[in-house]
Amino acid sequence: MTILNVDEINKYGITEQPTVYNSEEELIKWLKYDLLQQALNKGKKTDENNIITITDEEEKYYTLNIGAINNKVKNKIQIHFYLEDAILYFSAKKENKYELNYNINFENIIVSYGLCIQNFNFNGSVYFINTIIKSKVGFYDSNFNKILVFSNCNFYKCFTLEFNKIKFNGGLLFSNCEFQCRVEIKKSEFNGISFLIGNTFKYILKFIESELNNIICFYISDFELDLKFVNTAINRVMYFRGSKINELTFNEVKFNDNSILSIDNNFIDNSFYDSLFNYFLNKEKLKNKNNKINKVSFYNIIINGKIDLQNIEVNEADFKGSLISRGLINTINFKVHQFANRESVSLLKHQAYARNNVIDALQYQSQEVELHKEELKEQFKKDKNLKTLGDILSIELSSLYSDNGQNWIRAFIITLLTNLTFFGFYFSIINNTWHFILSIFIILLLSIKFIKKEIQIYVYLLILIISGIVFGKVPLKITYDLFMGQDLTSNFIYNFFFFLNPTDYKGLEILSGQNYIKQFFAGISYFIGKIAFWYGSVQTVTAFRKFAKGA
Repeated sequence: MTILNVDEINKYGITEQPTVYNSEEELIKWLKYDLLQQALNKGKKTDENNIITITDEEEKYYTLNIGAINNKVKNKIQIHFYLEDAILYFSAKKENKYELNYNINFENIIVSYGLCIQNFNFNGSVYFINTIIKSKVGFYDSNFNKILVFSNCNFYKCFTLEFNKIKFNGGLLFSNCEFQCRVEIKKSEFNGISFLIGNTFKYILKFIESELNNIICFYISDFELDLKFVNTAINRVMYFRGSKINELTFNEVKFNDNSILSIDNNFIDNSFYDSLFNYFLNKEKLKNKNNKINKVSFYNIIINGKIDLQNIEVNEADFKGSLISRGLINTINFKVHQFANRESVSLLKHQAYARNNVIDALQYQSQEVELHKEELKEQFKKDKNLKTLGDILSIELSSLYSDNGQNWIRAFIITLLTNLTFFGFYFSIINNTWHFILSIFIILLLSIKFIKKEIQIYVYLLILIISGIVFGKVPLKITYDLFMGQDLTSNFIYNFFFFLNPTDYKGLEILSGQNYIKQFFAGISYFIGKIAFWYGSVQTVTAFRKFAKGA
């Protein structure tokens, strides 16, 4: 209950809102004057002592306007003291908490000395609008029973916005704010629907040991560092739409039954929250509606709810220590450039197979093989084991031929090129021709993948030189010799097609009339070429039938 003495308030001499407050007393005088104007506008009458009383029940219809309403002043109002005492003045202590029934409006002000609120029940709405925060703001062991709003606010760096043991019963709204400070929400409960819309977080936003019991939406926001959820329970729905996030981390988070984490780019026309997102998108005149995430991490998580990762692309993903219990991960068109470890890609591979998503499962399997190769390389550095080296070479060949069973066209082309290479050596040795140059050209071309970037330029130059030879005068002579003047036994293309016949070994008969050196090198080239053909054929067929694996 608030008692307003009209005679006392008139003696303040206030006719308009001050442009600066130098003390709590000045602010309290203004708030009493403003409450009086609100009461008179609502038709309240004075009693015989010229006093107006605002009851506890009536207080919820009044607002403590700490600042310039609707930006009626050109400059923001300076606050050169701590605001807690002014708020306490209009509160009533009940049991172990202060009760404040008024709505509060912090609008167009500059908070220079901070704000620390502890043990409060806010029964009205609380608004921070067009406000600059130059010092630490913290809320502790308090309840917001209606909405808490931060709109178009600027939080200076080197300070922290902190919420500890807070119940957001009416929801939390961050809208078009710039946070040049850390934001930490600890041991808090979100019981109302919450929105973060159009914000820029220069530093980390962290949820720690909190309960998300209602829907929370992250719309069109830019997280330049990290957005982290640690030891937090997600019990309802969390939406990410149109946001840019450097690193999104869920560490020991509980995804409980019926919970949904939606960070996909799969928009549903008849969804209220997607429609609301499109409204904000059109309002801000923005075109990009997709999430952009650099890295997403799920550490030590048991997933009982649903995680949607549809139609998005991330640079890195990490699912270390996580497992799917009664939930699922929807990974349709979830593209990951790099997995942090093999455990992560294995989890998604098994989940994709479990949901009969063969296409994505095969892609994950290919990435899993590449990660296994890196593990083997580290192991070989330690034990120098020949078996380990053999496994590495096996994966390298599979990667070179068919991208680990993913690309049959590539496997077919590489098979032809490798056979052309070995047959070129064989043919040059037997017939004393220049075809080995073609073989060297192909070897250099295929080896680019394995050569360090800093020396690739030299390989390209060598290829250029050989190209001049291969596609210069030599081919003219070879063409004439092979197609115009020589018989079929020395015809390169004719014999190459014979070489591609897996059951034809007539090329070995020619070796009987050669010297030992020619027999050895030509025989080795012929033999390896045949093995390469068989290997390439298997790679081609396997990659061609990849979609039949899940049948």
